[in-house]
Amino acid sequence: MKHTSQVEIERKYDVDENAVVPPFTSVVGIESVSVDDTVQLEAVYYDTEGLDLLRKRHIVRRREGGGDEGWHIKRPAGEGRTELHWPLDVDSGGDVDSSIAAVPDSVLEPVRAIVRDRILTPLARISTRRTATHLIAEGGSAVAEFADDHVTASDVRGGTVRAWREWEVELLPGAPDSEEARTALLDAIEVAVLAEAATVSSSPAKIARALGQSSLGDVLRGAEVPVAKQTSKQAAGQDSRLTAKSPAVDVIVEAVRQLVEQLEQLDPEVRADQPDSVHRMRSVVRRLRSVLAAYRRLFDAERVGSLRDQLTTLGGVLGAARDAEVRGQLADDELCELGHRTGDAAHRRLVEESLEEYRQAHAGALRMLSSAAYYRLFDALDEFVANPSLSAHGEKRQPIRIVAAKVIARELARLRARAGAAAFAGASRTGGADVSGDRDARGDGALHDARKAARRLRFAADAVSTGGTAVLKTKYRHISREAERVQDALGDHRDSALFVQHLLLTSNRAHAAGESTFVYGAMSVRAEHRGAAALNESPKALKRLAKRAESL
Repeated sequence: MKHTSQVEIERKYDVDENAVVPPFTSVVGIESVSVDDTVQLEAVYYDTEGLDLLRKRHIVRRREGGGDEGWHIKRPAGEGRTELHWPLDVDSGGDVDSSIAAVPDSVLEPVRAIVRDRILTPLARISTRRTATHLIAEGGSAVAEFADDHVTASDVRGGTVRAWREWEVELLPGAPDSEEARTALLDAIEVAVLAEAATVSSSPAKIARALGQSSLGDVLRGAEVPVAKQTSKQAAGQDSRLTAKSPAVDVIVEAVRQLVEQLEQLDPEVRADQPDSVHRMRSVVRRLRSVLAAYRRLFDAERVGSLRDQLTTLGGVLGAARDAEVRGQLADDELCELGHRTGDAAHRRLVEESLEEYRQAHAGALRMLSSAAYYRLFDALDEFVANPSLSAHGEKRQPIRIVAAKVIARELARLRARAGAAAFAGASRTGGADVSGDRDARGDGALHDARKAARRLRFAADAVSTGGTAVLKTKYRHISREAERVQDALGDHRDSALFVQHLLLTSNRAHAAGESTFVYGAMSVRAEHRGAAALNESPKALKRLAKRAESL
């Protein structure tokens, strides 16, 4: 069952039992208020035994009462939090007794990459008596809700009952469109709230306070759950920002951590078959493999090899779906260019059949994403980030500026060697007829190897010049950009070659069925021209890349 989604932007405040609710009419932009009847909210919060959800700043709860009763997931967002909502009877077709309710499969899907195949059980029960006041702006639109909450919470696993009062201000759909204006509104409301002896809450969520802690981090430390691994500077209480002088192992482990986080975020999108999600997840898998391969000398070889093998398997499953998707998109674009109508024989064979292949391959990807092997891959990646096994080279803890320069030089040499092999194979197959087709296969294989080498070089440079590990920046960004151009040129050639093969096979089936095959020939010629143009661009792109690398 599909869920609804909204962004939750709120602030919380601690107050004592004698505090008086502010009038709010003194707040600039608030014309009037509307007070709702008091409601009783009963919520059960769930997590794994190891608190995997809290560790990733996610919340899963079942709540009865109020206008949004149901199953909720709250997860981090760029501004505030994203809240997903399902009705109470999701997956059941009827009401379910809250005392026996298990987390429904539909609710588990968006957090599968976090909880994997571990069981969710009740963590806390929170009872809230809420009186809500809507703050209404000029024109009659409600811009914020002020909630006066009297809370009683029980720590299910610890057996402790706690009670407190808190205020909560949450923006509503009528709030300003810009983040700057929303912040200004919250600030103005906060002035009125603090004037009534309230204080900004030390706890961002009720669940932390229910467990006797002021923050989710305190909950994890109190439960002896591992948090993100500290760098050597963090452990010493020094500035934890990564720089060009930071140990290479710290930078690369952090780069891997961020990529694993991206995989977790993409998992629910692939499950829901969101546009381009398979492609983006496959790209992250390839990026992870490339970073691990390029910087492998820093870590235990067997452990890195195992991770790369598991990622290869996942990438292959995603690749089957992505390849079918690309074939269908390319064929649809080409047929439109040639004036063919949707529904004719060629469209049916090239587009509709590719879409069906994609659907079947996507179903196979979903089976992979629900397998024990997939969950154990995430476990292994988490363990690598928390406790990386260093090689003797990694134990030296050399600065990333030294290690990265050596890695880029090595990867560039690898690309040059493979590009040279591709050029030799291309020359050899022009030297005479080859009935077996072995020379064509050698040439295409060598080009594909060169493309993969360019991709690995690109991702090795990205690992130290983009995102949260951008410690070397400009020169490495230039190298990444030029390597991407080599990769794209060779990739466009390969895509065209594979498309021509697909057209030939499909044309043969169409001919056997008595259909016209003219359009297949026309599309083949166009694809061959595109492929040749892309291949001609690759030596120039490689030359520009080599020139950029000279500056290291």
